[in-house]
Amino acid sequence: MCNKAIAKLNSYEKSIIEKYIRREIPYLVLEGLNIKKLDRSKIDITQSTQLPSLELLETDIDILTLASSEQIILAILEEDAFAFDIDNLGKIVRVVANLKGGGVTKIENENPDKSSHSGIALTAHTEAPYHTVTKVVNNHSPAPSSLILTARWNPLNEPTSLIPISRILSQLTLEETMALTTESFNFTRSETFNEGQGSGGENVSILEVDKHGYIAMKYNSYRFTPNENASLKIKNAFYKFESIVRQAHIVDSINLNPNTVLIINNSLCLHCRDIIKDNRRTLVRLLGYRKNLDYIVLQKNPLIVKG
Repeated sequence: MCNKAIAKLNSYEKSIIEKYIRREIPYLVLEGLNIKKLDRSKIDITQSTQLPSLELLETDIDILTLASSEQIILAILEEDAFAFDIDNLGKIVRVVANLKGGGVTKIENENPDKSSHSGIALTAHTEAPYHTVTKVVNNHSPAPSSLILTARWNPLNEPTSLIPISRILSQLTLEETMALTTESFNFTRSETFNEGQGSGGENVSILEVDKHGYIAMKYNSYRFTPNENASLKIKNAFYKFESIVRQAHIVDSINLNPNTVLIINNSLCLHCRDIIKDNRRTLVRLLGYRKNLDYIVLQKNPLIVKG
């Protein structure tokens, strides 16, 4: 399946794929995919008046078809789809929808948190966990190499926003950039984690450089703060970094639908979104790991990794 898909690409498309694999571009948008189910029928874009339950969404044939296509795309990008043991109950496919409230239109029994299962605005972040992004550290696997997203429904074309880290780092001095590589920052536990699992962390960096010399970022504007013992120079570098992240002009916006897929290099690009306006907006997300990355395998098929 993967080889057949690659064979259909032209030379330009193959060159873009290679650039993503070599970590030369922060994100990739695939449009006009015309994804079809096994019976060759198209994805049903008919929208009900309200969002179905998570149980129904997770068994929806159209969502499973989109997730299967995402897994093939990750394979083309030489990445393996996986799940963390501490997140999404160890399920490979995550349905991203306003199931807990917090959007513009209220739902019954609202109990929003700072996760993708709420309708609140999500500020700029890379995907958790945040202990490490380039290697195994203290029995924690690294953050995902990529996340891949498409939309089952997106009635109002509410965008996913992207901030390539190069646009941030270009506004910092070398000294300020180096300050972000020091283990001077703390982060709080992510509410996307399973109840009773996952943790916050202390004395981590925001920027890492891996053994091949690639720079990588881990960051969440909700969760990261300077350690109280950090020097004034490091704290000031962090506050300047934060102010740059909030600049609207460095943001790209992508409208997702069933025929558009977004692949984000998780260490080279932050992502965020505004408050959800239409509660039927439903995204389908998978995580991917590069082939040469070290991580702690708990189960091989499907691939479950220690978070």
